[in-house]
Amino acid sequence: MTLTTERLLSRSELVDVARDVAELAWSRREEADANRRLPDDVIEALVNSGLTKLWNQKRWGGYEADPMTVLDVGREISRGSAALGWLYSLTSFHTWYLAFASEELQSEIFRDNPEALVSDSFAPVGTVEPVSGGYTVSGQWRFVSGCEWASWVAVGGIASVVEGEPPELQLFFLPRADFTIHDDWHTLGLRGTASRSIKVESVFVPQHRVLALGRLASPQPRGAVADQSPLYRLPLMTTQGLAIITASIGVAQRMLDEYTDSTKKRVRWLDPGAQQREAPSAQLTLAKAATQWDATWALAQSYAQEGWERALAGNWTLTEQERARYFSWRAYVAATNVDICDELFANSGAMALFDSNPLQQLFRDAHATAAHVGADRGDAYTSRGRVAMGFPGHPFH
Repeated sequence: MTLTTERLLSRSELVDVARDVAELAWSRREEADANRRLPDDVIEALVNSGLTKLWNQKRWGGYEADPMTVLDVGREISRGSAALGWLYSLTSFHTWYLAFASEELQSEIFRDNPEALVSDSFAPVGTVEPVSGGYTVSGQWRFVSGCEWASWVAVGGIASVVEGEPPELQLFFLPRADFTIHDDWHTLGLRGTASRSIKVESVFVPQHRVLALGRLASPQPRGAVADQSPLYRLPLMTTQGLAIITASIGVAQRMLDEYTDSTKKRVRWLDPGAQQREAPSAQLTLAKAATQWDATWALAQSYAQEGWERALAGNWTLTEQERARYFSWRAYVAATNVDICDELFANSGAMALFDSNPLQQLFRDAHATAAHVGADRGDAYTSRGRVAMGFPGHPFH
C-alpha cells in the first residue's frame, strides 16, 4: 500500500504502510549496522511509500498531515529501524520548514521531484561572505543525517538578512553538486543514518536560497505561506523537537517486544528446569518498563496534540513558560526511553552482549537518539527551573 494524491489514507492505514517499510528495514538491520549506512532499497521503499511527503505542502504533492499522524508513523518506522525512523522524522521536519523559504527555492527543490529529501545542519560553523546577489559559503558541517540520499543540504551560518542589520543565524541551501561528503560516521548508535560530514568550498549561494532561521524560530508570524494551513502555524523548535524524540519512542517499544520474546525463551542455568519468564524479577522489570513507555508515549501524543490545537486556533505564539515546558517534555521522553532500554538490556543476560543480538543494537541506538542537543536534559530541565524562578530560559528552546 502506498499513498496516492486522490486521498490521504487514514492514520491507521498510514501506520500499516509504515509497518511494511519497518519490517523490511528490520530484516536488513545487521547489514545497515555493519555498513554504517541503510541499504539503498530500504531508503527507496520509504520514499516510494509516500510517507516522506506527509509534511509537505499539497501544492508540491504533499499531504499536510497533522503532527499526531506524523508522530505515529515515525514511531512505527522506528520500531523497525531507529536509523530509518530518525531520517524519516528529520527529513519530514526539513520539508515542513521549507514552506517558509522563497517560492523560487521551493520550486527548485520540489517542482520536478516531490519526493526530494533535504538534509541540514543548523550549526553556524561556516564562513559566510556577502557578495553581489547572495553569499559565498565555505566550511565543514558534521551530523548531516541523510546527506547520502539528499538532493539538497542546508547549512548554518551567521550573516545579515539586510545590509546594515545585525548578523543572525541563516540556512544556506546547496544542491548535491555543491558539497562533498566525508565518511567520518563511526559511532555507537544510529549507524545506519550515515550522518556524515559535508564540506563546502567557496560556493556561491544566491539570496533566494537563504532562509533566516533565527527569524523563523521567533514567535512572530512567518510569511504568506504560513497563513495557508494550520500545519505551518506550529512553532519551529517544538516541531523540530517532535522529530527528535520520535525515534527513541519506537526503539524503546521494539526493545520491550524483543525483551519479552527473548525472556520467554530463556532458561535459568543456575536453576535447572526453570524458565526466566517465571522469575518475579523478569516480570517486574517488564512491567515497570512497559509502564514507563506508556507514559512517554502519552506525553509525546500530548506534545503533538497541544501544538496542533494551538495551530488550529491560529495561536502560534508560545509563552516563555510553555517553551520551557515543551523542552522539558521532549528531554524527558528521550531520557526515559534510554532508561527503559538500559534496564531491559541489563536484565537480558549475557547473550545480549553479542553483535548479532538485536537487544544490543537497540540499546546503542537508544543512547544515540537521546544525544541530540534538542533533547538535552541538562539544558531542558535547567531552562524550566529558571523560568519557574523568574529568570530567562534557554535561548533556543
